[in-house]
Amino acid sequence: MTTQPSEPPAEKKEIPNYKLYLLAVITGIISYFIAALNPNLSFISIILIWPAFIAAAGCVEFLCRYGLGTGTSSIGYWGTACGATVVFASQFIETTVYSPFLEIAIATLLGYAAGFCANKIIKMKIPRIELNSAIIAGSTGIITLIVLEILAGGTGIAGTTVYYIYPVMYIGIALTVLHPYNGNLGAGENQTRTLMLAMCEAALLTALFGFIGILLPNTPFIPALGMLIISIIGFVIFVSIWWKRVKEEVYEVVWAGYPAGVDH
Repeated sequence: MTTQPSEPPAEKKEIPNYKLYLLAVITGIISYFIAALNPNLSFISIILIWPAFIAAAGCVEFLCRYGLGTGTSSIGYWGTACGATVVFASQFIETTVYSPFLEIAIATLLGYAAGFCANKIIKMKIPRIELNSAIIAGSTGIITLIVLEILAGGTGIAGTTVYYIYPVMYIGIALTVLHPYNGNLGAGENQTRTLMLAMCEAALLTALFGFIGILLPNTPFIPALGMLIISIIGFVIFVSIWWKRVKEEVYEVVWAGYPAGVDH
């Protein structure tokens, strides 16, 4: 008697990236007001910007299925450029009307415009590139906005003097958005594992920002230390969950380094 092989379990339906972005916007705005209204508790805000990393990384994972790379001049970099640059530039604009809502909206619109040009002018012909480019730009704008607000000690982003660490922030945010796709299995990778790796890298990056904040003479010590501690705790938790996801679909984990044949 022969038995029919059991059907493989159906893959869970992916979470739409626009839903991830809506979550990122809501938590991002909440985190901004926490940091602005109570600087001593601003380190709590760092937890609420992690969804923005997930939203951006989810869009990279979607777009790369169509052959778009994650190297220089790719989706992650131009999306980060639109979002992060809007926030950075706002520091040098003197105005009595300041709103984080406006910055997030402008970043999102610029990201959409970049995606529109990519499809209509460069003729990339990638489905929904406009929407996903907008989400990446808006998400990276949220991240930059909150991190600068925390490091500024809740004094308002326009008055902060931490702009000289911006190159580190830009590179770190771009890599954290881009690497989760490359760090897993690439094309065909399941979304859940990619997003969990994004959480790992988001916590690692915010830990770095917290450490930098401790070293900066004009950054309040308690918020920076709190950011570092919370991020390290989050990193340990997320790595544990991500590693379980990895082992679900691998045949065997073996040592591939030197010396060969030695148990590790």
